[in-house]
Amino acid sequence: MPTLTTASKGGRPRKSDVEAKSLYIIETASRLFAQQGFAATSVEQVVAACGVGKDTVYRRFPSKLALFEGVVEHARAQTLAHFQTTMASQTGDALTQLRAAARWLLATNVDPTLIAFKRIAFSEAIVVGQAVADRADDPIMDRLLSLIGEAQKAGALARGDARFLAGQLLNSIAMGPMIEAMLGGTTYASTRAQNAYFDKAWALFLGGAGA
Repeated sequence: MPTLTTASKGGRPRKSDVEAKSLYIIETASRLFAQQGFAATSVEQVVAACGVGKDTVYRRFPSKLALFEGVVEHARAQTLAHFQTTMASQTGDALTQLRAAARWLLATNVDPTLIAFKRIAFSEAIVVGQAVADRADDPIMDRLLSLIGEAQKAGALARGDARFLAGQLLNSIAMGPMIEAMLGGTTYASTRAQNAYFDKAWALFLGGAGA
């Protein structure tokens, strides 16, 4: 747990302390939202779990919706950072890297915490749907499109609309397991089960899109 009371000599909290406090609130709220859902989680519960004053939370997040938006944005940033780290370690041609990205997408789309947030977004659509709508920028999709384009130029994938192929890749690799997990299933909870499914789904994708 980070130290939440450190201040500079002049009495004003240092920027690093303010950021650490905000992160601690976000991480605590993330756990409660994932465990309980949006409706059952109150700002007062987050305050109590953090062990800070109510004003400390409300200064940063003036409402429960604002707090959930902060949770979603934090999850988005963490997911992107993990994707970038994963892809930075990949070598090989574009198709090999695309395969690694697709495998990452499968694992990410059945991650229990992200599944919990997606359930909230669907079940509370009237309340939070507009607030957490996808932004225009999508670095992960941009990377998929780039890899598909490179693979097409190399002759590893058939020519065609790269965005359409990216959509088909997402559908064949991740959508089924994600929906199953959102409905409470655990078929793809283990790495072994994910690997078995992915090998078949990747072969199916190549069968339709491969040159």
